[in-house]
Amino acid sequence: MIIWSGWGMVSALIGGAALVISVLLDPALARLGVPTPTGVVLVWLAAAFANWTLGIRLNGRPGRELIDPRTGERVVLRARHTLFWIPMQYYSVLMLLLGALAAFAALMAHGPGRAV
Repeated sequence: MIIWSGWGMVSALIGGAALVISVLLDPALARLGVPTPTGVVLVWLAAAFANWTLGIRLNGRPGRELIDPRTGERVVLRARHTLFWIPMQYYSVLMLLLGALAAFAALMAHGPGRAV
């Protein structure tokens, strides 16, 4: 079960799209002579940037201020955009870690001292 509020599900869609694009792009770049982890890292960097920008923009909107007529207390209502109760922009950190993990795994697969 996936739990989200507002546009938080877009974080999962961005991550899924980045995964598919990196799987398709990496072999194509390898045929052109581009080192293996380059495409994957660039895709995850772009996904993290897009997710962070969208999350900050959506979650940074001002709330609607209401005053309870009975108590006179001020209440601010804000739309929250979360995935599993975490604001969507913080999933960008996970995307950056996935890019770093892909680069590290590619470097370790070729062994120390070998060209990538």
